[in-house]
Amino acid sequence: MLSAALLSAVKLVSALAVCAAVSTSPASRTQSEPPPSPKRRTVPRPVTSKATCVTTNDTLAGQPFGAELTAEELLQAGAKIVSRKLFANVHEKGQNDTILTLQHQGNQFEFYCMPEQRLLRRAVITNFRPGYGQRLRETLDASTRQSGGSCSKVQIRDTERTNNVSATFSEGKPAVARVEPYLD
Repeated sequence: MLSAALLSAVKLVSALAVCAAVSTSPASRTQSEPPPSPKRRTVPRPVTSKATCVTTNDTLAGQPFGAELTAEELLQAGAKIVSRKLFANVHEKGQNDTILTLQHQGNQFEFYCMPEQRLLRRAVITNFRPGYGQRLRETLDASTRQSGGSCSKVQIRDTERTNNVSATFSEGKPAVARVEPYLD
């Protein structure tokens, strides 16, 4: 009889131990405690570049394509004439001049045409694959290096602020460049 009572007591103690263990288990705690708050994810910020880099350089602003581009060279390379606009020359009475607009491989050029010469008035470059586009890219890269790093926009001027080249960059490469030499 004593052994039966002892055996019952051992079973009772074992059952109480199991009940105590179950009541403090992690599964039972999560039911009574509020769920943990979600962790905030931090999104890495992109490396920012300078908004606009301005460089004063007579050579870069005055000759952004290296050698001066001519309308004849572009026409020989396959450029198409988009428009011709006649207007009176303000300096020479009775002389009519022309604004000649050319399109070459997605790039647009305007030339101021007088009887004795044709001068580049404006260029908008979006395709940097032709030779003149590659030379312009080199000019823009040189300007960026002079400014001390990456820029989202670049402006190159000469000391008199008459010749201007501006470009917008996308992923570190020029996307659009505008060349505006001085004309009177």
